[in-house]
Amino acid sequence: MELEQPILEESVQKLSIASVIGPGSSSTSKGRSGSSSFASSHLCSSRSESIRTLDMGVPKSINKNTKVNIIQHWLRSQIIGDDVEFGSPFVKRTLTYVDHTASARSLRCIENFVTANVLPFYVGHRTTKMTRQAINYIKSCLGDGRDDAIMFYGSGSTAAIKRLQEVMGISVPSTLRERVLKCLSNEERWVVFHHSYDQKKNKHHSNILSWRQSLAEVIEIGLDENGLIDIEDLMRKLDMYKYANRPILGSFSACNNVSGICSDTRTIVRLLHQFGGFAFFDFACEIDMRSGEVDGYDAIFLSPHKFLGGPGSPGILLMSKVLYQLKSSPPSTCGGGTVDYVNGFDEKDTLYLEDIEERENGGTPQIIQTIRAALAFWEEKYITRAIDRLLPNKNIQILGNTSAKRQAIMSFLIWSTSNSPNGIPIDGLYMWGETGSKRDKPLRGPFVAVLLNDLFGIQARGGCACAGPYGHKLLNIDKATSLPIRCAIEKRYVGVKPRWTRVSFPYYMSNEMTIYGQRFLPLYSFNWKSGSWCLKKKAFQDLKGKETRGVRDVLRPLVTTTQAKVMEDNKIKANRRPEKNFSKCDSYLDFAKSISILLPKFPDRRRIPKDIDINLLHFRV
Repeated sequence: MELEQPILEESVQKLSIASVIGPGSSSTSKGRSGSSSFASSHLCSSRSESIRTLDMGVPKSINKNTKVNIIQHWLRSQIIGDDVEFGSPFVKRTLTYVDHTASARSLRCIENFVTANVLPFYVGHRTTKMTRQAINYIKSCLGDGRDDAIMFYGSGSTAAIKRLQEVMGISVPSTLRERVLKCLSNEERWVVFHHSYDQKKNKHHSNILSWRQSLAEVIEIGLDENGLIDIEDLMRKLDMYKYANRPILGSFSACNNVSGICSDTRTIVRLLHQFGGFAFFDFACEIDMRSGEVDGYDAIFLSPHKFLGGPGSPGILLMSKVLYQLKSSPPSTCGGGTVDYVNGFDEKDTLYLEDIEERENGGTPQIIQTIRAALAFWEEKYITRAIDRLLPNKNIQILGNTSAKRQAIMSFLIWSTSNSPNGIPIDGLYMWGETGSKRDKPLRGPFVAVLLNDLFGIQARGGCACAGPYGHKLLNIDKATSLPIRCAIEKRYVGVKPRWTRVSFPYYMSNEMTIYGQRFLPLYSFNWKSGSWCLKKKAFQDLKGKETRGVRDVLRPLVTTTQAKVMEDNKIKANRRPEKNFSKCDSYLDFAKSISILLPKFPDRRRIPKDIDINLLHFRV
């Protein structure tokens, strides 16, 4: 049977970047224009070892939905660690990774390609050519133009933003900042517009902290009633600087890494350009530079390690050459590969390269990292089912606007309750309606993440997701409350910091669902200093030793034969067929129920250190 794409063929193939990425990719609107030349390049002509995929061909007549399902199934089979098991404090679990917003997973096909076609030739002309082809492919995916320059730096957006500030000439060491500012006139100092608390948009702390520590003046923009950037407020503040004769820019995130809500980037760009400003965006996907257009971006930075197959790739900065302020000066990092001429007599005789991309690529280039980034350009979304499932639960609060356009990212709080309602036995188990007569404080995000890991094998993110300022707004923490929390943290009580839980749903993921709460608090110790949670093994052993007949009668129907089999033989690996994984997840849920039925519905309060004000605690311990 003829196959539509060689990526799905069970044979030794001539492996191209385009075939590795596969027919399901929609990373960018311009990505296809550059893929064919890259695919036909020398980099893509090498033979690789066989790619094992599905036991089926894909006929040309196949419908789109079936084709997408097959591709997603194949992608899952290529994820390194997709079927790995680990020993949780309770029992062995198959790992389910849902923190792709922080970093994605590696793919066997990409690592095999690098091993077979890059590492053996990591020298000389071939290496240079392969790297240049990878760079050109990435540039075409991002929609760059002749007047743009691309740089690869560090391991993510943080490094890319820092490099941008360096080449703009506004980055200085923190020890010199105040002294340099005194030497600058007002007209020389950049004005940077940034959304207040980086709300609904913050992808990294670096998109606010680094600007604050630069030589620029940061102006905060408020939010509208929908939690999106207030365009009218941006317009008013742009108008205030209209005749200030100062360079201006706006630096925003295209997508919020807490709620997944997307910005209307093109509207913001047009407004900034209308006032003569530059528009910078921190991206994750769907990037089209549109260089030179009225709604085109002036600089974008991104972290390819968040793409499937991208771990180990560098941060990427694509910027308009107009922003480069070091043409008549040495590059931001001087070293090998940045000069045309240098002698040992006079520093002034040194001639640096004129090409921006070359002069800003000093030292050993990120060869393997750049090629891996080219192989990893992906994007998709998957979240509606989770929101529809969780919204009706009164104990779960999804953070952010649940009706706005968003990527497949969701952050949430699980609220605890107190005072058992009338007519409901205090020890009853109501997993989808575990409510008391009064809502209490939310469970701390890292505790929920620990439970998801220990009970279900789900690795989520518990914290502020590098979005502390935004977290203040989300959790209604004003300055009067925030500063005492800071004081407690200065005393090394990091555990007082409010936190939520974040999960992501990549497009290749199977349908899985999770939930749990306050009943498990007695089984865990809480370290006020570090904020970490740890299972109390003795408490768990005591729980298993309960012998009352009433408990056993309730417990018996909950422990299914599937769970019993899992508990008896932890060495059996998960069957990779999705329906089998579902039954295993069901068994995990049954196991969690079997434990929770033994625990008090409203556990006793934990002791609080004497030097911590109880009013600072925004979560249940």
